Amino acid sequence: MQLAGVRWITEADEHSWRASSGEESAGSGLTVAIPTAPEARLFYRTAYERFEDARLLMEHQRTTGSIYLAGFAVECILKSLILSVVPESKRSETMALFRGHRAHDFEWLRRRYVALGKMPIPEATARRLTRVQTWTTDIRYLPRTFQMREVTAFYNDTDAILTWADGRL
Repeated sequence: MQLAGVRWITEADEHSWRASSGEESAGSGLTVAIPTAPEARLFYRTAYERFEDARLLMEHQRTTGSIYLAGFAVECILKSLILSVVPESKRSETMALFRGHRAHDFEWLRRRYVALGKMPIPEATARRLTRVQTWTTDIRYLPRTFQMREVTAFYNDTDAILTWADGRL
């Protein structure tokens, strides 16, 4: 699967992925472990695909869609983190909790991860999570255009959150 900025090594190799910029040679890049739990891996991959979608929309001045999908990427990466620390016997139960309004609430997801993972979130990442906390699924119904500075800030915060999460998986 090819995405701008992200290249999966192979579909069969579900334990690593390689992110490479357009300036790097095809064989170089940063190799990062992805979650081993299939449920966590699903949300992980979705987070990065929606983040790439957000970037493409931002490049075309489609600001509302860009913020909506970047926020969805944050939601998915938080769910991936949660599922990566939940014992296998509790994953189905945890997946069932990802329904309804609270499943889109970054603060609820953050608290759940901290409680399960027993690891505090670094202050800089916590600040970024607070800034993107304004995101809601209701954004998809807004007939407005966000200012590019708002979109860029939201996108950059999302990028930093995803980078932090990669170090935890």
